[in-house]
Amino acid sequence: MKFLLVAKQEKNAAAFLDALRCLIERGHSVTLSIQERDETRDQRLRQQIPSDRFAVVPCPPARLDEWTPIAPLVRRLRDCLQYARPEWASAAALQTRIASKLRQELGAEGDSEAIAPLFDEFLASQQPDVLLVSPLVHFGSAQADLAASARRLGIPLWMLLFSWDNLSTKGCLHEEPDLMFVWNEQQRAEAARLHGYPTDRVVVVGAPRFDRFFDLRPALERQEFHAPLGLDAGRATLLYLCSSRLIAPNELEFIRRWLTTIRRSGVAALRAANVIVRPHPDVDLLGENGRYERQRWTDLPALDSAVARPFNDAHAVVLRTSVRDPEGLYESLVHSTAVVGLNTTAELEAGIVGRPVFTIASGDSQQATLHFHYLTPEHGGFVSVAESLDDHVRQLAATLDRAIDPAPIRTFVESFLRPHGVSRAVSPLLAETLEQHASAPRGKRVAVADAPPPEPELDARAARNVLPLAYKRARLVVQASPAALRYAVDGAIPLDPRAVDWLEASVGIGDVVYEVQAGLGAYALLAARQRGAVVVAFEAGYQAFASLCDNVLLNGSQASIIPVPLALAEGSGCADLKYERDYPGGERYSVRLTPWRLRPDAGVRPYVQPACVSTLDATIEHYRLPAPTHLRLARQADALAVLKGAARTLEGGTLRSIWARVAPDQEEEVTAVVAKCGLRQTTRTTRASSVQVVFERAAAVGAVDVRAAGNGRS
Repeated sequence: MKFLLVAKQEKNAAAFLDALRCLIERGHSVTLSIQERDETRDQRLRQQIPSDRFAVVPCPPARLDEWTPIAPLVRRLRDCLQYARPEWASAAALQTRIASKLRQELGAEGDSEAIAPLFDEFLASQQPDVLLVSPLVHFGSAQADLAASARRLGIPLWMLLFSWDNLSTKGCLHEEPDLMFVWNEQQRAEAARLHGYPTDRVVVVGAPRFDRFFDLRPALERQEFHAPLGLDAGRATLLYLCSSRLIAPNELEFIRRWLTTIRRSGVAALRAANVIVRPHPDVDLLGENGRYERQRWTDLPALDSAVARPFNDAHAVVLRTSVRDPEGLYESLVHSTAVVGLNTTAELEAGIVGRPVFTIASGDSQQATLHFHYLTPEHGGFVSVAESLDDHVRQLAATLDRAIDPAPIRTFVESFLRPHGVSRAVSPLLAETLEQHASAPRGKRVAVADAPPPEPELDARAARNVLPLAYKRARLVVQASPAALRYAVDGAIPLDPRAVDWLEASVGIGDVVYEVQAGLGAYALLAARQRGAVVVAFEAGYQAFASLCDNVLLNGSQASIIPVPLALAEGSGCADLKYERDYPGGERYSVRLTPWRLRPDAGVRPYVQPACVSTLDATIEHYRLPAPTHLRLARQADALAVLKGAARTLEGGTLRSIWARVAPDQEEEVTAVVAKCGLRQTTRTTRASSVQVVFERAAAVGAVDVRAAGNGRS
């Protein structure tokens, strides 16, 4: 059985890594894909699960076609309507947040039901028996397109709940999964009440993300923990857990008021107590002026932590530890007497450790969200809520005077996080449950009819200022600049069919394409938007580079195309670009790597431009660019020079293909240079004054043809 987990972020994937390990141990194959791209992180994840049945592959971060600006808008409109329902009548902060996100999307209109071909191709290439998605529920969720593709391809779609607030604070369920795996019965009820999701398709397994936390044991004695922080281990210690910016946008100000109230109380133990403030991992509590000092404990040498003292209080510190290492939070909780927080997931970890938690009713901090109420005693929780700071002080003082009753805390932890037994780890249970459901009989998969996606009409006003690319499957556009108008034929920018064929056959999702002399960016846009690639687009021409950047923004591709205003050559320096046509600043030029000298303005010929020139090797190393998977050399005049300046890149082994236009008298030498890195010529086309060649590595596998997988694309 093959399981494919697609996670929005690394933290979503991290919550289920142990469950994935268990699936592999049970003999299944698992592929993980995280939509936020990071090759370094992917390599780290591969090392964490060293198995030939485990793979980490790239996935489209979102739909990348002409519906990119439209689909999120339509989904945010649905999210807004979701929060207008009576169930969210008191959730003012959530309503404000989704309205703000909607305003960011305004400016486009349309329907979001168009097919996203890249997701179809991604799933067809992976051929999973089951698609697992987390979190799926998220404002304007891009994972809804992935879910729709799974439904078209007949792949079972199962949602893994990541956090306790996903169902209540992250919008609506844009695509229903076949099954939903949740933590507890409260979330089963939430799925029905808030999303109309059938309860018989909800599976309660527990919260796998806390398994490691349950297994932790103290590594430090109380004195060992406090002494490096400059705190007295003989005093009580209050741990303040900070919340997200949604809950507490100005939490530092509130902490100062809280600390002042504690220090002025009539209870000596509170006035003298140690106070440790733990920032929320997503919030820079102290801002740019925060002064942290590295902190190390002898028995926890690998724990990355830092301490700040912003309160002018000898017994109050801010302690920041790595979110990837739960030992920092664990030790802080273990050595605390009581925990204080407004509304944060870390209160659940406090319950696991058995510490009492206190909060102060603070405007929208609790009332504005539905999930917080699960923590209150009225709903079976263990967090004490005070209506004022004075009441809060009295609650803390009472706790310091008597022993803590662990029963309510333990009861909540079991029902909310481990409903199948507090001593039973959830990850193996989740893996077993996934396996059981995957083995159950199900209906035959339905193949998808070969139907082209609908094409949205361009806004009439915008249509006068843009030109479409003459591409069969999408309406990508470029600014109708003078350069673009020079190349337009019948109102569109023509494309070289051989270059398009190469892109479609060779470039896959997550590949890195280097486009040299990218010009207006037509092929860069195709690679990014239609093939799901990351593109490094080199363009040194004055006006061409400006047009390239405009077109990247026009098509919403700034997250996947990196424009670089450099010319590439055999050497580095400041050189001349000599334009081939009477169009200064355009995209057709050759690089003359000769010593550049300052000339009077009157002495500068109109079709020669000074430019910074570099070798490809030096550019990659200096700017730490991602290694190329594919290289396109658009101009025959410079192809050989670019390759000669890319010796280390060619030898690096990452290149799978090169498309090049070369001068006939340089073809033999270009072929010899490329052959040294293991690429062989596979296609050759003769043009009037140049030769187009494609070089490919013998072991390279082209992109999957979705038509062969039962889902045609136009």
